[in-house]
Amino acid sequence: MSENSPANQPAEGTISLQAISQNMLLGLQRQYDMLVFTLASIRNEDPTTYNLYSSLARVMPLAPAHLPHDKMRAYSRALLQRSAVNDLIVLSVECMNHCHLLCTFIKERGKNMQGDPASDQRIAERQTAFVKANIQEKFSILERDFNIVCELEDSLFSLAAALRVLVNNHGQVTNDDISPDGTLVLEFKAVKDVEENGKTAPKLVDTSRSFKPGERLELSDEELIGMNITVAKFFDGLFRSVDFFGTYHLGGN
Repeated sequence: MSENSPANQPAEGTISLQAISQNMLLGLQRQYDMLVFTLASIRNEDPTTYNLYSSLARVMPLAPAHLPHDKMRAYSRALLQRSAVNDLIVLSVECMNHCHLLCTFIKERGKNMQGDPASDQRIAERQTAFVKANIQEKFSILERDFNIVCELEDSLFSLAAALRVLVNNHGQVTNDDISPDGTLVLEFKAVKDVEENGKTAPKLVDTSRSFKPGERLELSDEELIGMNITVAKFFDGLFRSVDFFGTYHLGGN
């Protein structure tokens, strides 16, 4: 559904929690697939192949600026890191926008799927304001209007902080990026083997990385993958909260 015309769409048959969850998780899966594919490509790519493709055109736009294989690998890895973090934030924001629209429909119309011009106008105005809001404001609106408290809110904030460092400071942490304790902390989930009752099994655990001013923000392959898992867990918590809100106001499933 286009966010530019939220009130022009009928609620029934067009917007539903099931449709939102399927679309968002599909987008996240494609993001994950592209991430791991590119990580594998960077790791397995060799200088011979790089030089072969570099010479195919027989001429370069600016040959003196051509990067050798080792520097190009580092450059592509840094670009991938920035793109991966940015894409996860975009997906998270889009998910929040769609969930807000659904909750607004439920609150405004209840079981009346027909709507009316006045309620349609209120839905459109509230959705437009929400789409324009920053991430912190979005969390506040969801809690204020629908009593939805999002799990892993701090993890989304840390993703946004990481993106600011990667975009504005070329990956170097500055004094403007740190918290009062003097560090920039990134929080994310990871799947690790945990021993319980004499048995070892994979379990979702909390992990974090701290960076001090002057350090470069560089994440391992496992940490980049962990951020995808974090967003998946964020989606899950948000969908459960929206489901509870809808069930409370409409009844049934």
